Amino acid sequence: MDFSAFSAFDHSVFQWIQEHVWCEVLNVLMPIITFFGEGGWLWIVLAVVCLFSKKYRKVGVTMAFALIVMLLVNDLTLKNIFARVRPFNFEPFADLYAGFPAAANGKPELLVSLPSSYSFPSGHTSSSFAAATAILLNKKWKVGVPAGILAILIGFSRNYLMVHYPTDVLFGALMGIVYAVIAYFLIAKFVYPLFDKYVGQKVDAFFEKKFGKKEKAN
Repeated sequence: MDFSAFSAFDHSVFQWIQEHVWCEVLNVLMPIITFFGEGGWLWIVLAVVCLFSKKYRKVGVTMAFALIVMLLVNDLTLKNIFARVRPFNFEPFADLYAGFPAAANGKPELLVSLPSSYSFPSGHTSSSFAAATAILLNKKWKVGVPAGILAILIGFSRNYLMVHYPTDVLFGALMGIVYAVIAYFLIAKFVYPLFDKYVGQKVDAFFEKKFGKKEKAN
């Protein structure tokens, strides 16, 4: 796919970030924030933890399926179909990286390691928005709101670190929301009752026997 129609927008956003946002503090914080979205590990762990709680089990099932859909559609399908090169490999954006020191391979030495996968859409952003939206759809506001804020920060970090185009992040956020909606209204509706019956109730019985405390459901 030809992404040239978006180049002017992407370039201008990168320039604005360089001129108005870059600072030493964020140079330290942004790699840490982006790490939380690496491979979706944080959201996977959170989904697994939720599966052990009667109160949050439906959240965990929704998150898990949203992340699975994200992996299949976003990372294994769309990235390979669109095959968009990363901005640091895109010749028209060379001026944006002129101030970076050059690594041995001639590429700019960024604040994080250079990703080897294709750029569009952003996997960090998609998984983060899929997970946060799954939580919010289940009306778990105390967890969902912080998760949503973190998802936004993770998406922005991909632009700050200049490893994704702004349009990668915007589309990744949109698709993440779509993945969560699909999981909530289609998959989780059918899978959750079965999961709760054959797995969840056994987990609850184990904890009740072990600790003698019955947890309230949703």
